[in-house]
Amino acid sequence: LASALLLAGLGFVAAPAHADNVPPVQDTPYAPGTLSIHVDATDVAQRIFRVQETIPAAAGPLTLLYPQWIPGNHSPTGPIDKFAGLTVKANGKVIEWTRDPLNVYAFHINVPEGASAVDVEFQFLSSQGGRQGRVMMTPEMLSLQWDKVSVYPAGHNIRQITAKASVTLPAGWQAATALHVASKNGDTISYEPITYNALVDSPLLAGKYYKQFELNPGASVPVRMNLFADAPKNLDFKPELIKPYRELVQQMYKLYGAHHYNHYDFLVSLSDKLGGIGLEHHRSSEDGVSADYFTDPKKNVFARDLFSHEYNHSWDGKYR
Repeated sequence: LASALLLAGLGFVAAPAHADNVPPVQDTPYAPGTLSIHVDATDVAQRIFRVQETIPAAAGPLTLLYPQWIPGNHSPTGPIDKFAGLTVKANGKVIEWTRDPLNVYAFHINVPEGASAVDVEFQFLSSQGGRQGRVMMTPEMLSLQWDKVSVYPAGHNIRQITAKASVTLPAGWQAATALHVASKNGDTISYEPITYNALVDSPLLAGKYYKQFELNPGASVPVRMNLFADAPKNLDFKPELIKPYRELVQQMYKLYGAHHYNHYDFLVSLSDKLGGIGLEHHRSSEDGVSADYFTDPKKNVFARDLFSHEYNHSWDGKYR
């Protein structure tokens, strides 16, 4: 208080809270069109996600935001420290951007006359380990969360923004996600358009060594367990070990009396290299457990509640 009074006496006026230049959010559709987001996720050696994004926009001021408040984190944890190399172009020419002086997640540009979109490129420098945050890439698998690899136009509720996403994976890798595949060309997968908030809520897990199990066989609404492993031996376990997870689905249906998703995917990393995780989503969950979770089940008994916990959140917290 004393410092504030002193500054005021010297003629300084404190900036009011949220006095940035970011347009206020309106619950209106983003009229210029659909965002197109492509991620090159092939650089597993340097653990760099390379992003190309096209954002339809009218001529004039435009503010782009890097996601800050992340669903499931319940706090402003967007890793802006790993956001690098931002370049913005319109009609093939580089245009300048400025960072908001009070909101480091906001970037201001001026779309030139005659342009109907801006092309954005940047890199997400994922963790190399240690104290840099969760490891999201290894030589065997990767975890792609769309909030880490996209920007979006400010001023609109994100459920009013539509995006279509695609990813190029290392050669021969397979992927699992709640998103619906529109097409596949070699190692590039394109997904059907979806609202931006649902895209952020639909992460992708991919890797060399993969196995899938149906947890509700024969049902019109599938529930799947997608397993990605450090090595083939981690997937070599007795099939009856999947039975409790099939029972979990039925128990949850009896508990709630209904299911609201059109499918559900457990995205499971069996890894001692990829960073562990437990994060809920509407039609999927990210479940990171040790590499020997199934091959040494007695050792990993205390990790079993991860699946019921995150699955339950599809009703309690995500359904709306």
